[in-house]
Amino acid sequence: MTLMRWEPKSEIDAMRRTMDRMFNQVMNAPLFSRLHIAPQDGSIDLIPNVEVCTTDTDVVVSIELPGINPEDVSVEIAEDSVHVSGEVKSEAHFKEDNYYRTERQYGAFDRLVPLPNRVKEQEAKAGFKNGVLTIRAPLAEVVKRPQARKLSVSH
Repeated sequence: MTLMRWEPKSEIDAMRRTMDRMFNQVMNAPLFSRLHIAPQDGSIDLIPNVEVCTTDTDVVVSIELPGINPEDVSVEIAEDSVHVSGEVKSEAHFKEDNYYRTERQYGAFDRLVPLPNRVKEQEAKAGFKNGVLTIRAPLAEVVKRPQARKLSVSH
């Protein structure tokens, strides 16, 4: 029997490399691989990716919802925010020579997106294409504040 010297630093380094590899796998995975799946009921918590940009005339909000039917999405808009919620219902069936497998995922998502500028919510429009929900709302009239005047302070 040979005695080996214990090197705690090498074990810690190995654990750090393992954790880094696991973190990179999760962060580089597709959206649905990053869902939280609750083991007791198979439900999932989805936090959709959102992009908000402003043009000269509109605020545009794009929300990634791959694999979700537009009928399962609810969109509400106010002058300063967009609220998107809905349900994920996914079922897949696989049949091979001697087995049959069914995978189901279900759950809800809910996201409130603050807008960078006030919009005319009554003129907003929403569209859904290739798993991306796009909401376009015209900018509201900007209320101009009076110009400030610099005063000199006397002694």
